[in-house]
Amino acid sequence: MCAVSALIPLAARAQCTGDCDRDRHVSIAELLRGVSISLGAAAADSCESFDRNDDGVVGVDELVSGVANALDGCPPQTQAFIATTSFQEGSFATIGLDAPRPVTPSTAQRRIYRDSVVRSFDGLVYVVNRLFADNIQVLDPANNFHTRIECSTGNGTNPHDIAFVNRHKAYVTLFEERELLIVNPSARADCADFIIGRIDLSSLADADGIPDMDLMALVGTKLYVSLQRLDINSVLRTPAENGALAIVDTTSDQLVGSVELSGENPFTATKGLLVRSGRLWMSEVGDFNVFDGGLEYVDLASDTRSGIVVSERDLGGDITDVAFVSDELAYAIVSRPGFTSALVSFNPQTHQLLSTVQTTNGYNFYDIELNDRGELFMADRSSRKAGIRIFRAADGMPLTDGTIDVGLPPFEILFLP
Repeated sequence: MCAVSALIPLAARAQCTGDCDRDRHVSIAELLRGVSISLGAAAADSCESFDRNDDGVVGVDELVSGVANALDGCPPQTQAFIATTSFQEGSFATIGLDAPRPVTPSTAQRRIYRDSVVRSFDGLVYVVNRLFADNIQVLDPANNFHTRIECSTGNGTNPHDIAFVNRHKAYVTLFEERELLIVNPSARADCADFIIGRIDLSSLADADGIPDMDLMALVGTKLYVSLQRLDINSVLRTPAENGALAIVDTTSDQLVGSVELSGENPFTATKGLLVRSGRLWMSEVGDFNVFDGGLEYVDLASDTRSGIVVSERDLGGDITDVAFVSDELAYAIVSRPGFTSALVSFNPQTHQLLSTVQTTNGYNFYDIELNDRGELFMADRSSRKAGIRIFRAADGMPLTDGTIDVGLPPFEILFLP
């Protein structure tokens, strides 16, 4: 475990004051929670985004800032953070969202692992460096993305996702392990206080004893964890049985339930499990290049599954990423039989394929992400034209002439204020 940067004051971080659930909106309920904290009727950690200067109280200026964000919206996104990789070396780039979209390309000095996924929390970028790196790396956008800390999750654990309760508590899925990790995302420089607990999920594993935990979503005090349940003894780690969701109570840190899914191998490139309109969505890809899965949701009020609602046959292949624009419009990356990939639009309610926006040979489309300007970014890893493509989300119209070169081929996209 190592650290390479001193901490800076929390007030310097980009955040949306009053956005307790970090959905980039401040509601009346959240404003009332801020008032309760200021009056001493609620703890400051019940809505840490109100306590901008981290002094344990909510002052008048912080309440005023929260009201402004409720009226005018949270600070807008200004840049895209792009994790890049050749799978021999890893780095990152940034693209400004305002014209002319300035690019700071990936370089050897901007180091992350060659197999990484990225998340954001409280104005910082958290890099989940996966198998053989096995650590969480924290980058500070306010300090030229300097690495603040880099803390190990344990050799060979293969972390896959991180989900945040607050500044001092988060969960990390370990793909090769039986236990979900509880960590302190604001750990000290020596990382001695990084790992603070573990939760055993092996009771939900397949016969090999490893549940193959992947993505997470935090909804209230419930943490949902996707379990792929793959056969660790097979060469290609093929599905052993249908996937599942583990449900953890974040107050007690106990496993309190589970949902058996309709298909095998829940897998997408979304930033954690996708929560929308009281439903938790996931793609169950099953075996690749076989029409055996599709999109399913779990009703969060009852923790019951829907069954497959948009099938792989509906969209033409394995659904490896999805982004919702509205209840009637979504986009998906589809890996088709015949070794081709496509970006498609579809109607989630009618299951209708609306259009094929972009295609390529090989499985070279990886990540799609929607920003707050109604733009859809896509990571295109095609060997001759690797880069970022941008589309107008309303209709799929290209907003770039080809790809934007970011140095190494892009892998993951994250939007930042």
